[in-house]
Amino acid sequence: MPAPVLYVENREQLQQAIDACLVTKVVSIDTEFARFNTYYPIVGLIQIYDGQMCYLIDPLVVEDLSPMVALLEASSVLKVFHACSEDMEVFQYCVNAVPDPVFDSQVAAAVLGVGNSISYQNLVVHYLSITVPKEETRSNWLQRPLTEGQLKYAALDVIYLLQVYEKQRDQLCQMQREEWVAEDCALLSIDLPTMIDPDSAYKKLKGLAKLNRKQLSVLKALCAWRETKARETNVPRNRIVDQKSLLSIAGEDILEKNGLQTRADMSPRQVRKFGADLLFLAEEAKCLPKDQYPPLVQGDGVKVDSKKMNRLREVVQIRADSLAVTPELLTKRRHLEALLRSSDGNGNYELPEALSGWRREAIGEDLIEALR
Repeated sequence: MPAPVLYVENREQLQQAIDACLVTKVVSIDTEFARFNTYYPIVGLIQIYDGQMCYLIDPLVVEDLSPMVALLEASSVLKVFHACSEDMEVFQYCVNAVPDPVFDSQVAAAVLGVGNSISYQNLVVHYLSITVPKEETRSNWLQRPLTEGQLKYAALDVIYLLQVYEKQRDQLCQMQREEWVAEDCALLSIDLPTMIDPDSAYKKLKGLAKLNRKQLSVLKALCAWRETKARETNVPRNRIVDQKSLLSIAGEDILEKNGLQTRADMSPRQVRKFGADLLFLAEEAKCLPKDQYPPLVQGDGVKVDSKKMNRLREVVQIRADSLAVTPELLTKRRHLEALLRSSDGNGNYELPEALSGWRREAIGEDLIEALR
């Protein structure tokens, strides 16, 4: 083992670990968790490495994890993760704190041209020429005692991660792209699935452009109810009602329980348990004043000028090649479509929010120039 490891199994040890981490400038963090038909993740292990000591924190034994909040929210300590969206959910749920500031090595890899959505194993091979065993990736992290193999795997996860960060940091500095990563990582804690306003939950569904404002009002109410119910009962959203059923109820004006089963494809159990609530909410949402209906949604499928789209994609590819990154890092097709739909009819276009920040200079201004 390239660093000493301490298994943390009581509050006093946890406090000592956090105190040690708080005097450093950067720590690497990972979590091992499970989602066995639950809305919230069940955390089985928390790993932290401060460059000197690796701490393996057992949340099934240490009942009070509140000392971690000081580290997670410490502005003076950078928290390094890899693909951290689910780790964010873990901490938000178990200690009601979201890590900040963070550095995501997967984001950095994309900015450095190593690849989009690169796996941790491939990242370690690329930067350290070390092959991380995959056997423990899907093992049971809620079992006790954990095996020696699990403990070693968990420790090396954060030890190697900090080493990768140091190499990425140096490269980002050389390429003057530190701000690119900082900006993108600052967005990682926004709109976490477990934190979104239930009234905004409907916006995550696909196919909204096919619905009128009254139908959107129904869908908004149904999705808000489902989100709240999933959190209260700690079960996955689709175990309550799946999104296809909600879209059918909103789009087909279903008025009776029988229709929930035959037209919305709900199970008899779901209809018995939730049918009355869904029909009541749908009817209530239809009766709202029209000025309270959600606005229409422009879908990605709305036709745009194919010639202009091809020109924009060409500009993106050329710019991506010159920066040695993938085109997907700079922009996605839906953002280009949003740009084309922003035309005021006089040759003026407005960059969508997704092309603000560092992307404005890297690609946004080139796109506007191409459209002119």
